[in-house]
Amino acid sequence: MKHAWILVLTLYAISASAAEETKTRQPVRGEVVQVATALDHLTVLEFGEPVTMAAAGSSAFQIERHDDKVFIKPLKSGDSTDLFIWTASRRFVYELEPPGEISNMNFAIDSRLPMKPSPETSPHLEDVADLMLTRALLGAERVDSSSIANEKGRVTVRIEHVFQSRSTMYIHYSVTNLSHQTYRISDPVVAEAVAPQATISLLAIARTQLDKHLLHKVGELRERPISPVRSEFSKEHVKPGEQVQGVIAIRERIATPTVFRLTFGPQGSHKIQAVMVF
Repeated sequence: MKHAWILVLTLYAISASAAEETKTRQPVRGEVVQVATALDHLTVLEFGEPVTMAAAGSSAFQIERHDDKVFIKPLKSGDSTDLFIWTASRRFVYELEPPGEISNMNFAIDSRLPMKPSPETSPHLEDVADLMLTRALLGAERVDSSSIANEKGRVTVRIEHVFQSRSTMYIHYSVTNLSHQTYRISDPVVAEAVAPQATISLLAIARTQLDKHLLHKVGELRERPISPVRSEFSKEHVKPGEQVQGVIAIRERIATPTVFRLTFGPQGSHKIQAVMVF
């Protein structure tokens, strides 16, 4: 039993020694990496991507490549040489030292670039995105557009929801095409407005998209242009009978009540507009 434990400890020590001799390097351009070798022993270079070519300056070393690895075996003592290796994206330069003591050799050199977590797969970023999406869905306020009728032969824009974070306001809209031609959506021109001559309380119609009747009661608007920081829509070309969703983001803190006008590119000779009170 004592001999068995000694064998286990010996194997563990060899494994630990080999692990310690596995070096991870990311050579910089122009750097020459020194490789210590030993007779009758292999040194493995690993790159993490296919090796396309390997060339040494002397036949005193046996060089073999396979997939993403290069195997180096010195054939005689006293000789050193240089070694060039090309992968799919990089070139490496090594100096193979004359074979020496096994205790000093490099069993393996890992030259792979460190993997960086992708933003799309990072668990932390996914959690943050999930939290933001959840808060947006819970905090989104429905805009009443029930008075806006879909007219045959025309394109209609409805403002569906509004969500306001600490610094940004998001407006979700839909575009419905009931005309006989494909309509091409462009980023809307956005304006914020006040209504100094309104004959109706804007607070009473907050979160409402205005039809012609309500626009008449609101009266003349004094507008100032706003540049959205982001504008997205699910599809650029809206075929007859289709509906497309879009979102614009305004990086401003908006005080209520405020009037917003979204103006889209023309259908024929008429521009398409949607006006709401926030």
